[in-house]
Amino acid sequence: MERIINAEILIYLLKHNLIGQHQHGFIKWQSTCTNLIECLSDWSLNMQSKCFTDVLYFDFKKAFGSVSHDKLLLKVTLYGISGDLYQWIATFLRNRTQAVQVDNILSSFINVTSGVPQGSVLGPTLFLFL
Repeated sequence: MERIINAEILIYLLKHNLIGQHQHGFIKWQSTCTNLIECLSDWSLNMQSKCFTDVLYFDFKKAFGSVSHDKLLLKVTLYGISGDLYQWIATFLRNRTQAVQVDNILSSFINVTSGVPQGSVLGPTLFLFL
């Protein structure tokens, strides 16, 4: 089910031009390699034209875990997703709990109010909404 929903969301986002043409992560036939090739091409053209080029690097190492569910669901609605699909996504994100275990001692469970589920098929696609 998650794969079907993920595929349909990606089709919707691409069909309505809601994903920029320079988005490389989490898009079929795009990757960090295609991103680097595009950047290298742009930088080479700028060098040939004697244009200055500034490059900024960001580390999004913990970005997946910091996404507020409420803010993400707001963005989902702003992108035009509503009804049953919205409810499915909301249920997918909400009512999750977590605990920590060290040796044989388990902490209390707490509600998880942020982050997209890592290891899921839909998680990276939901991250595109941000």
